[in-house]
Amino acid sequence: MVVSPKKKEMFLVDVKGLYRKNPWIVKRKAAREKLLYILAFVPTDDTNRFFVLKQETANHLIRKELLRLKRPDDYPLTGISWTLALPHEDAWQELPK
Repeated sequence: MVVSPKKKEMFLVDVKGLYRKNPWIVKRKAAREKLLYILAFVPTDDTNRFFVLKQETANHLIRKELLRLKRPDDYPLTGISWTLALPHEDAWQELPK
């Protein structure tokens, strides 16, 4: 749980990390108000990179990946691929002010 610096608003953050360009394993959760995901790419030989997504966006990307892989919606192992995360790099504006 985190508190925004200006509005003093509480929100949830779920951080997932990788050190190689693999999919992030992200399990869908029941809808929660103000839940954000930060996908961290922390390689041993390059610069760290961060991708910020709202819960609804993460769930959309998970569904998109399941469709691409032709897996059922209730498939137990879900995640977000590297290419789907790219448009959300450094999207810090998604965080509450």
